[in-house]
Amino acid sequence: MIFTADWVSPRLGIRFVMTDSELEIYRPDGQKFLSYVELVGNKTKKFAAKLRELGINPDLL
Repeated sequence: MIFTADWVSPRLGIRFVMTDSELEIYRPDGQKFLSYVELVGNKTKKFAAKLRELGINPDLL
C-alpha cells in the first residue's frame, strides 16, 4: 500500500494528512486529534483553573 499525503483508513474512517513538518490525524467527524503536548497543555490549564477556584495561586507552587 502506498501512503500518500492525504489518506483515509477504510476501517477506522480516520484521515491522515502529511504536512511539511508533521503528520496530522483527523477523527471520522473531521475534528483533529490533539497531540500529546496539546493534551498535556489542556490538562495543565484546567488544573491551574481549579486551583485558582480553590484560592490557590498555581504560580506560587
